[in-house]
Amino acid sequence: MKHAALLLAFGLLTMPALAQGTDASKSAPESENGRYTMSPVEGGVMRLDSRTGQVSLCRRKDDAWTCELVADDRAAYEKEIGRLQDKVANLEAELGRGKKQDLKLPSDADVDRAMKFFENILRRFKTMIENLQNEDSGKRT
Repeated sequence: MKHAALLLAFGLLTMPALAQGTDASKSAPESENGRYTMSPVEGGVMRLDSRTGQVSLCRRKDDAWTCELVADDRAAYEKEIGRLQDKVANLEAELGRGKKQDLKLPSDADVDRAMKFFENILRRFKTMIENLQNEDSGKRT
C-alpha cells in the first residue's frame, strides 16, 4: 500500500513536467530543434543560428528578452567578393570583345627611327668609354 501511494505521488509530481515537455516540443517545429546555440557572455547570452550563421546578443530589458544582430564581417566580405567577381567578368568581357584588334603596330619608319635613336646612344656611350680609357692610359705613362 505504501508503494502504491509513493508511485501515485511520483506520478502526480511528474505529470506537469511531462506535460510541459510535450508542450515545449509542440511550440517549436521539428526543424527548429537544435537550430540555435546559446552561450553565456558578459551582459547577456550570445545566440548562434546554425542555419544562417547569424549571431545575436540577447539581453533582458524591462522583464523581456530582446536579441540584436551582431555586426558580421562575413557579409561585408561576401559583398566585396561579389563586387570583385563582377569586375572580373566585365574585364573578361572587354578582353573578349577584341580590344587587341584596336592595337596599332608601329610602322617600319617608326621602327627605323627608334633603332637610329638607340644606335646614337650606343655610339655616344662607346665614345665615352674610349675617352675614359685614353685618360686612364695617359695617367699611367
